[in-house]
Order: sequence, then structure tokens, then C-alpha cells
Amino acid sequence: MRVLFYNPAPTPRRCTPFEALRGNPMFRRPNYDAMRLSYLCRNQDFVYVDEQIDAPSDIVPDIAVINVPLNLARYVENMIATKWDKETVTVCCGEYPTVFPDHAREFCTSTVVGDIAAVWHKILSDFRHKRLAAVYTGDRVKHFRTDRSFEMRFGFNPFFSQLRTSYGCQCKSQQRDYCFESILYKNPARWKIDRAAESIAGMKRKAVFVLDDDFLSDLDYAMRLLDRCWRYKRNWIFQTTSDICKNPGLLPQFRDHGVRVVYLKEDWLGNNLPRDLDSKSYVKEKSHQIGMFHNCRITVGCKIRLGYEGEDERFYQRLLKFLINMRVDIIELAVQTPLPGTRTHEDYLAKGRIQPDFSHYDLWVPVVDTPGLSSPALYKTMEWLRDRFYSWDSIMLRNIIVSPKLGFYNTVFFYVLPNLSYRSNFLEKVGYPP
Repeated sequence: MRVLFYNPAPTPRRCTPFEALRGNPMFRRPNYDAMRLSYLCRNQDFVYVDEQIDAPSDIVPDIAVINVPLNLARYVENMIATKWDKETVTVCCGEYPTVFPDHAREFCTSTVVGDIAAVWHKILSDFRHKRLAAVYTGDRVKHFRTDRSFEMRFGFNPFFSQLRTSYGCQCKSQQRDYCFESILYKNPARWKIDRAAESIAGMKRKAVFVLDDDFLSDLDYAMRLLDRCWRYKRNWIFQTTSDICKNPGLLPQFRDHGVRVVYLKEDWLGNNLPRDLDSKSYVKEKSHQIGMFHNCRITVGCKIRLGYEGEDERFYQRLLKFLINMRVDIIELAVQTPLPGTRTHEDYLAKGRIQPDFSHYDLWVPVVDTPGLSSPALYKTMEWLRDRFYSWDSIMLRNIIVSPKLGFYNTVFFYVLPNLSYRSNFLEKVGYPP
């Protein structure tokens, strides 16, 4: 049986024959669900096609599994209609089928709500008996193991390996309406620590990029895993909430275990920046927290959600100055994009303040009307903030300040390399990874 996993990409990132791959390789990574399904299909002919690195293919599979992001639903619908005939079984999974299973059923054979790996064996069994259901619901995560051979393919990130130790949203309550984990994985699940450590031991790369929504949500688990894997001398990159700042005593342990980059999620800065930037105590507190990480040679990434009431051009100028003075090493910007079906999205929809076209839901194009700032103006000012933060003078200035604390190795590989990668991505006009 031939199984094809097809991972689409937006136009700016899509591979074109006889042209160089688009975007910085730091942000080109294989789809993690494809790696999981490949492991589950060890006895089948599993083919992975990724539009980031692969040219259009004429492969005719027995089953085609297509990942459907929210903003690419229309593109995937047209692609299925033109690429395969009606006899080819197509199974759609991901964000769009989970939110809109009824509409997804109109252009594919079956849709999967939630985690496809949880129902994959059921899909294969039904396919063999020619009784595929229209909708499958994967509400319980069961499988964590992956086939890492895809990570070695030319074009993907050559620096780190991806890892999942948990699934499910761990956001603060006010942030959950923006988190895809909250709709894809209704019931949080965590991998057994022995199996996770075994997977890490088998990795061929030194750096580990943890995809968990919050790696430190179960602090005891995280510390045991780091301690268990200390002998493998891994470099760790993960994200967590602002709760880590309440436990500064853990930072020296993170340093000793090889933690190199910590991304602080959106709740760390909050949604009231226009007001908070005027508070000296707020600025002093955040600057002190950044210093705690730097003193332990840990690079700090900051995730920021913008597009709220009270923002104007002057606010973005103040925000840039705040981020540089605070010595933040990396920023990832996303515009306010509440997910369909959530309370926040329904409130905006009732007021007529949100864009109904889901092709714009890429976390960068404004979809919510911001009072006092038009969508084109918001887009322009966010681009200005991003470009100024990753300008040469900003990178060099921040480097001069933090490199004595980070040390030579961390500065080169976990400060300079990421900053230049973000800069390269927006210079190539391939979009911005939020």
C-alpha cells in the first residue's frame, strides 16, 4: 500500500523547479505528524511530499493524507480537485478539518477532527475493508514515536531535531482562544519519560527543539527529563509561560542541563502594552527577568501578540525602544487572530470587526479591526517593528550588550545565527514565522 503525506505551503514559501529554495532553512522543518505517521506505516510504502522543498509531484497513492492549515483550505480544495481523480482516497487533517469538518468533507473522502495519529490504524483498517467513514475523531493522543529520516532530507533545518513530549494547550485562560493546541488536542497527553529519553538518546543532532506548548507545564517531568538526558549533552530550545519567572532558582539548573534558548509566550508581556509601557515598575521588572536568563547564559525569545486597541505608530516606536533597552534577544510577532468557534472570535464576529475570509488567518495579516489603526497601517507598522528589530545596527548593538554574559558559543549559535535567520527570512519576502 502506498501512503502519501502531502504538506502544502503558502505561495511565498513554495518550492519552484530549477530555483533556489525559498526562506531561511532555520524555519524549514518537516511536518511532525508526517514523521509520526511514517513510524506507524513502517510496513507500508510511505511517501512524504513537502511543498517547501519538493517540486510538484505526479505520485498516485492509495491513500493521500493532506495537512490543511486554516489559511490554505481554499488552495488545498482546488489542489485535490486537479491533482487526483475521485478514485483516490484523500484524508484531510489539521487545523481546518478540525474546525470545519462538514465543509472539509465536501472536497475529500474523509476528514479527521483532532489528532490523526490517534485514529490512523482505524483509517487503514476501514480502507482495507472499503468502509471509510466521512469523519474520524482523534480526541486521545496515543502515539509519540517518530521516523526522523525526514529531518535529514536536503532543504530542512540541519541544526536541530524536533521533539514532542506533550500535546494540548497549556496557555493562560485569556490566551487559549488564540492557540491551535486547544482545538487540535482537547485532552492533553504526555509521553512516558523513559520513552522520551530513549528517543532523545537516538537523535543524531546535538540541539533539540521541543514543540510542546509549554515544556515546563509539568515542572517535575521537565526537570527529570533534563536530568535523565544530561549524559547526552544536548542543547535545548523550548517555550514556556511567564510562570518560569516565579522560579528563578531553576535557571542555574537549566544552564547546567544545556538549555540554550527559552521562548517566553505571549502572556509574559500581556495584552495591555500601550498602558504597561508607561509603568516604570513594569519595565524594571521585565528588564530584571531578562537579566536573570542572561546571567545563566540562556538566550531569551519573546512572543508578542499585537493588534489591540490603543496601538498607534507612536506605540510601536516606544515598543521597539523598550525591547532593545530590555535586551530581548529574539522576538516573534503575531497579529491578534482568534480562532473560529472561540468566544473571542464570536464576539468580534457579532460586532462585525473580524475578517470572515480564513485565507488571511496566517497570524501575520490583520483580521481584526483595530480602533484608530487601519489594517494596512497595522500591517505596515508591524513590518517596521520587525525590520528595525532585526536591522544590522540593532543586532550588533544587542550583541555587544549580551555577548559577555552569553559566552562565545551561545552568542554564535543561539544569538547571532537565529537573528540572522529571521533577518534573512523577511529580506527574502517569504513571510514571517510567528
